[in-house]
Amino acid sequence: MRVASPAVLVAGVAPMLTWSVARCLRRAGHAPVVLGRASWSPMRCTTDCRRYLPWRDGVAQLGALCESTHIDVVMAADAAAASLLADAPLPACAAPAAAATAASFDDRWHLVRLLQALDLPAPHSVRLTDSAQLLGHSLVYPIVTAPLTPGAGVVRHPSHQALERAVARGQLGGYPMIAQSCVTGWKVTASFLAWQGRLTACAVLRQTRRGRTFYPSRRVREYVERLVAACNYSGAGHLDLRYDPARDSYFILDFKPQFGNSVLHAARAGLNLPALLLQLGETAPRAVALPRAGRVRLPVREQAMGLATRWLSVG
Repeated sequence: MRVASPAVLVAGVAPMLTWSVARCLRRAGHAPVVLGRASWSPMRCTTDCRRYLPWRDGVAQLGALCESTHIDVVMAADAAAASLLADAPLPACAAPAAAATAASFDDRWHLVRLLQALDLPAPHSVRLTDSAQLLGHSLVYPIVTAPLTPGAGVVRHPSHQALERAVARGQLGGYPMIAQSCVTGWKVTASFLAWQGRLTACAVLRQTRRGRTFYPSRRVREYVERLVAACNYSGAGHLDLRYDPARDSYFILDFKPQFGNSVLHAARAGLNLPALLLQLGETAPRAVALPRAGRVRLPVREQAMGLATRWLSVG
């Protein structure tokens, strides 16, 4: 396959997502260098990356690698890499404007307040500083409790009695935390690209037991447009949502400054987000790029490689 220009370095912490981004670039004719968290990864055995290196010294290693291998663009595969690249003096590809901007999306309460200010749909939420506030909340059950920053610790409570037991057993971790009404319904994601507050590509995906299906939801796309405009956002982003068919309502649960886990599915549906990200700023698309509607399944080879990268990466 002919290698396209420019020379790209993909940096990532999550092995499976890092490989997926590199695979998308390879499909577009690039042969990216990959800098990953694992000391060894199955990526080293594929043609999807020209060279795989373990990430050891943060920005210093990135700078030296860009110089020694004549890298033109550094692309962050996930939120951790995007935060690192945001203020780094590197040829970063449409990273958020500042590390503080990228990090702010990790604060669940900050996200809820932002969504409320923009009149975007979010679950009913309260910020809690102690167990008395938690046990005296006014949310309707079932609820979930979670730390303010993403990670382990999200607990579902079907009733007040279940919440009291969890508090008594010390199962909820430390404060402050957030409690939210539990939203049931379809799992929906929106993976997108934006440039200086303008939405340029968007893939809305519904996940069910039967598979992943892209569909053209104008409503979700409008939510994304308002959010990226308010943040003057540039780069790749990903929203997790729930759709409640009984109320015909969406609720935004999470916002990450990274590619989504369905990036390979979007490429199979005709929307190669990593390849399009390389073009941001060079051209001004007249319309938002969308994937083909319908269900998408990955080839067996890509499914197997994804699982191998996730489970067999070492270090």
